Amino acid sequence: MLPNGKLEFIDVEIISGDGATVAGRNATKAAQPWLSQQYKDIVIDATGMSRGTCFPIVRQAMELHKESTTNIHLLMASSDQPAVKLKSESNSHADWMHGFQEDMETYIMRDALTLWVPQLTEDSLPSMNSMFSALMPLAEVCPIVPFPSARPRRGDELLLEYFDAFESQWDATAQNVIYAHEADPMDVFRSISRMHDARLKVFPDKSQSVTVLSPAGWRLGSLGMLLAAIDLSLPVLYVETIGYTTDSKIPESVTIPAPSKLWHVWLAGVAYDEITC
Repeated sequence: MLPNGKLEFIDVEIISGDGATVAGRNATKAAQPWLSQQYKDIVIDATGMSRGTCFPIVRQAMELHKESTTNIHLLMASSDQPAVKLKSESNSHADWMHGFQEDMETYIMRDALTLWVPQLTEDSLPSMNSMFSALMPLAEVCPIVPFPSARPRRGDELLLEYFDAFESQWDATAQNVIYAHEADPMDVFRSISRMHDARLKVFPDKSQSVTVLSPAGWRLGSLGMLLAAIDLSLPVLYVETIGYTTDSKIPESVTIPAPSKLWHVWLAGVAYDEITC
C-alpha cells in the first residue's frame, strides 16, 4: 500500500549544463524525504535504474537505517532475450560514483597500488579507455567476463573485442581474467571478495593497495559489484549512461517477455539481527 494512495514521479537530472555527472547526487536528494522515514520495509527495484542512480540510493538507504531494524530489499529482473536490442550512449569522461569514492584522490592514497576490476561489455571500449586513463598509473587490471552465459561464446567474443587493449594498454594476460556467472550476482561478489582478501594479506595497510570496481556490463553482474563495493568499502569508478540507441527497426508494438531471471537480495534488517561483525 502506498501512503495516501499516491504514486509520485520525480525528474532527476543526469548531466548538468556544464557537463558534470550529477545523477547520484540528485537521485539521493530526491529519495531523502522517503528514505528518512521509519518504514518496516524499503524495496528498491533496480531493474530500470541506471547504475549512477541505483548504487547511491541503495547505499543511502543502508546508511540511514543501519541502526534500525528496517528491512531493505533490492530487486532486479533480467531477460536473456530483450524485446529490443539497445546500445548505451555514455558520457565522455569517467567519474567516481556518488557515495563510493572512499579515500580516492586523497593524500593517503597517493602511493597505493591500484587494482582495477572493470566489467566487460560489448561496444564500450571508449568508456573503458576513459576509466583506464583516469586511474593511471595502474598496478594491475583484472577484467570480469560473463561465463557461464546464455550465449556460451559471449566471454570469448568480449576477450577478442578487447584484445588490443589487453596487449597494448592494460598489460593483462588470460591469467588476469575473472570469470563470473552471468545470471548470478553472488558469483561476482564472491570473486571480488576472494581477490580483495588475498591482496589484503600482502598489503594489510589501507594506504598500500586499493581495489577499484567499474560496473559497465550485464546488469546482474553490476548488482554483484554493488554488493562487493558496500561490503568491502571499495571505490567505484564509472562512465554515466546518458541515452540509448538501437540499430534494429523499432516494431510497431513491443511484447515484453517475462523476465528469465528474478533476484531478490535482502540487504539489511531483521534477518541480520543475530549476525555480528
